[in-house]
Amino acid sequence: MPGARVLFVDDEPHVLDGIRRSMWSFAAEWEALFATGAVQALDILAKQDVHVVVTDIAMPVMDGKALIAEMYETYPNVVVLVLSGHWTSAVSRQQVGPAVRFLGKPVPADRLVAAIRAALSEVILTGLSTPAAKPNQALPAHHNSNAPNWLDMVEDG
Repeated sequence: MPGARVLFVDDEPHVLDGIRRSMWSFAAEWEALFATGAVQALDILAKQDVHVVVTDIAMPVMDGKALIAEMYETYPNVVVLVLSGHWTSAVSRQQVGPAVRFLGKPVPADRLVAAIRAALSEVILTGLSTPAAKPNQALPAHHNSNAPNWLDMVEDG
C-alpha cells in the first residue's frame, strides 16, 4: 500500500535491528518506522500518520498494554499487531482486547510480512485512509469485538 507506514516498537535494539534488516526489501509497500519504547512510539504517532503498529508487550517505563490502551484512545484507526515471546494469543485477547493481533516471538519474516500485509489490506477494506483520531469518533470495525477474528487467520495461515 503506497504511502502506508508501519511502526515497530521494541525495547531490545537487536530485535529492532533484525526487523529492520528483514523489512528493508518491502520499502516499496510501506515505510518502516522504529521506536525503542512506548513513549517514543507515541511521539512518532503524534507527528506522523501510522497505519499499523507492531509492538512488544514487555517493555520498561510504559509497557505494550499501556501503549495499546493509549493508541485506542487517541489513534483508534491504527491496527495493532503484538509481537511477543511472553504472551499467548488468548492472553492477548483477555488483556488488550479482540482487535489486537498476536504473533509469538520468534516469528519468521515471511509470517510477519503476511500479517502486516493483511493488516494493511484491512486498512484499505475499512476505508481507514487517515489513521489520526477525531474527537468522539466511533471505533472502526476492526475494533469491534463482533468483527471477524483476523487473528485466527494469521495464526492458522
